[in-house]
Amino acid sequence: MRTVAAGAALLGLVLSGCSALQIRTAERNSGPVRVAVQESAGESPTTAPPEDGIPDGMKEVSVNLGAECPVDVSLAMADGWSQSSSTAEFHSFSRGTSVADNDVVLISCTQAYDESPQSVVEAKKKFSFSKKGSSVVSERTGGLAAGYYWSFHGVLGPSEIFAIDQKPTLMYGARIGYRANGRLVEIGVEMRALESDTAAAKEFEKMLPTVTIDEAEVPAPRFK
Repeated sequence: MRTVAAGAALLGLVLSGCSALQIRTAERNSGPVRVAVQESAGESPTTAPPEDGIPDGMKEVSVNLGAECPVDVSLAMADGWSQSSSTAEFHSFSRGTSVADNDVVLISCTQAYDESPQSVVEAKKKFSFSKKGSSVVSERTGGLAAGYYWSFHGVLGPSEIFAIDQKPTLMYGARIGYRANGRLVEIGVEMRALESDTAAAKEFEKMLPTVTIDEAEVPAPRFK
């Protein structure tokens, strides 16, 4: 009887210990996916790109934003996109048959006059998705090695200046306040398509998690 009781007590201790420890995979702001053992459950899992960072059927596209903004930006893109215009600080890619329904990807850099990378982002958030019919569906903010980011997914109302053909427009992207060679700059990565284009939405959800700034991944929001 003593042996049975001791065994039961040991089993109860093991089971109670297991219930107190949970293993959870989470993508945190400061780095890649981590696995840790902790006393309580951590953040909910997030969708991550494949181990090589590039989804199937896509390839990495990299641009350098010039002497005034010496930053390298990259993201994954499928075939069919063409670079429609480019300067040192501005790169535009498009896909479609007419200006009225073109999908667009913009990568840009401008000098910022705010006090910090975070204030650059907060100012941009304040005036984005501000018109009637616009909304942010999901978003994420946090720090990078040399800056601060805001990644987002939302809908632009017809009256927004960047809405396509004055129709509700999906926009996925990131805005980053960043210090480069001692200068504070604002980096933008934006992907736009008509709200009715569900195929483009699925593609953008694969592209946004692949955005990097000087090889540092910009965390994407959880898509709803």
